[in-house]
Amino acid sequence: MLFLVGFMLLMGLVDSLNPFTITVQILLLGTLKNVNRIAIYISGILVIYLVGGIAIFTGLSTIFNYLIEQFLSIPELVLYSIQLILGVILVVYGFIALRKSNESKQLPNNPGVSTWALISLGAGVTLVADLPTAMPYFAFIAKMTEMRVDIIIGVTFLLAYSIIYVLPLIITWALYLKFQDKIKSRMAFVVAKMEKVNKYIIVGFCVVGILLIIDSVLFYVGIPIKW
Repeated sequence: MLFLVGFMLLMGLVDSLNPFTITVQILLLGTLKNVNRIAIYISGILVIYLVGGIAIFTGLSTIFNYLIEQFLSIPELVLYSIQLILGVILVVYGFIALRKSNESKQLPNNPGVSTWALISLGAGVTLVADLPTAMPYFAFIAKMTEMRVDIIIGVTFLLAYSIIYVLPLIITWALYLKFQDKIKSRMAFVVAKMEKVNKYIIVGFCVVGILLIIDSVLFYVGIPIKW
């Protein structure tokens, strides 16, 4: 269990370095008359990330429990095919994420200040842009499934993970409240640095995906790698 806690902290911190949601938050902080309402935006992100994680976790648990019973009968060809698909997914994810990180981050012309608008913005950004490509989150959920974590403990871990995920948003909000205009330029600098770090992480995903693809292809041609 200690390993799972460490794995959660590592994946959660990596996952939280998301310049897209932080950039949107900074733009909102400069728009909202009452900056404390940014908590509504953060809540939308937290809820969607948690609910999405629970949905994936419960689904994976059912699938995993079935596969573990059939694992010994699964041919190597099928296993390497799954590995090949995973490698392709990682590479495609890397290219999409790199392209997304290079796109300009802009709010709609009317970002809206109502409670519903803020919740929708936080939930929408997470559901459309973050959750579908949250590979660290998926890796953590897969590890919990592999370790046969029960549903109560699993949901607790997912809640802790989701809180870690929004932690940079909470810290950014707190710093903004403390320093206001003095920190705006500094916050932009931090976002730029995070984007650079995020690109290295994405490249790492691409490298892992390429290695999985190479390993699968070598198996198909009859010269498998002995790890």
